[in-house]
Amino acid sequence: MPYFVVILESIAGVEPTQSQRQAHLDHLASLKARGILFASGRFKDGSGGLYILEAKDLGEAKLVVESDPYVKLGLRKYVVKEWDRVY
Repeated sequence: MPYFVVILESIAGVEPTQSQRQAHLDHLASLKARGILFASGRFKDGSGGLYILEAKDLGEAKLVVESDPYVKLGLRKYVVKEWDRVY
């Protein structure tokens, strides 16, 4: 299955996401339990984070991202790109 990089970025003027952090982390844990999360982490500058997941296609990857509490609540904008893993 292909890999997809998901970049979540802060949205100017939107309150900090700390109150939804645990829900976001729980979402990532559920992706890991399903075997589709390859890696995840936040940017040290506080501007957002990224995760890499496996999905059958871009449409499925976007559905996964749109179920993330940060995205559902409008706390983060996202970009999804197919990633060609070399190593």
